[in-house]
Amino acid sequence: MDRFVRFLRRQIDIDLELHSQARSDEEAGNAVHRCLVGPLRGFRECELKSRLLAQHDRCGTGGGPCDTLGTSYPPEDERGCLTRALLGLPYADRPGYAPRWRP
Repeated sequence: MDRFVRFLRRQIDIDLELHSQARSDEEAGNAVHRCLVGPLRGFRECELKSRLLAQHDRCGTGGGPCDTLGTSYPPEDERGCLTRALLGLPYADRPGYAPRWRP
């Protein structure tokens, strides 16, 4: 598995942890965050990102859907395809994000 996919999966896991904490805080009546996205929506967004990442997991290797369409990046490009690159964009400000991963 390449570094970019590992990075993306870790960021989704971090988001899930943050949403779990926010949900626990809400249930306990201790909601201290002022986020416009509630925990349930956050969980759905993490699920969406995970599913898209799974569907495009093989892009750039010759066996992914974007390879079939001819829209994947070359194998040496860790992003794989535009979909994966776009999935990483919300995490561009987090440690470990490489500028070359931008779409």
